[in-house]
Amino acid sequence: MDIEKYTKKIYDKFGQEYQKTREEKRPERAFNEFLEMPCMFKAVGNIKEKKLLDVGCGAGVHIKKYLKKGALCSGIDLSETMISFAREKNKNVHFNVGTITKLPYKNNSFGIVTASLMIDYVKNLNKAFSEVNRVLKKGGLFYYSDMNPATESRDIYENKEIKIDAFGYVEYKKTGKIISLGRSWLERIDHFEMVPGMKVKFYKRMFRTHLNALIKSGFELVDFIDCRPVKEFKKYNSKEYEMLTKFPMFSIYVARKK
Repeated sequence: MDIEKYTKKIYDKFGQEYQKTREEKRPERAFNEFLEMPCMFKAVGNIKEKKLLDVGCGAGVHIKKYLKKGALCSGIDLSETMISFAREKNKNVHFNVGTITKLPYKNNSFGIVTASLMIDYVKNLNKAFSEVNRVLKKGGLFYYSDMNPATESRDIYENKEIKIDAFGYVEYKKTGKIISLGRSWLERIDHFEMVPGMKVKFYKRMFRTHLNALIKSGFELVDFIDCRPVKEFKKYNSKEYEMLTKFPMFSIYVARKK
């Protein structure tokens, strides 16, 4: 089973449990609430009266904010479970169950397309980005968030005394031994347990892979935003807040249709 089909299955099965953790703003969802979301809302700027499509919209959490900013929103997600939540929370928005690689919308339909932390579930970036390009108007903007490629280059080294998760090297001064750390060129499939029993799988890619797919699909990259945590994050997890002020976990790609 490919990752996209697996993702649909896992969100259909565990969507209710996952959404509960979002609504209760549990500490494990702090990365969403206090890192990715504020950065994305700031990035899109003034969207009043603009037609916006949120791809991978989940329960419509982002759309609720886009509506408050005055956007004319539509949403699409793989999971029927998540779309059912989105429809409950956003009564006057049109939602579809579907995939980014086959969007059920006409050419040149939207001024903005957003996609928050979902591109890493997609196998064929060229096909996905070409579909986004097709439904965007000329000059339209595509905002999508993903793991920061530099951060994803980190590697782990540990012994009885320490554990290091970093990019670079560790040198033992007494012996001169050097441990090199990094996985910059290792594109791979990884996994993470979102809630108990809900193991999601996703692709880890280099920045070059993203950039080439955007260019081939008719986009130009106009901005690349590293997400900084808002101060509210600190009360949920002060250690990770301090860590994420040192390096970005997420970044937002901003691309324009030529």
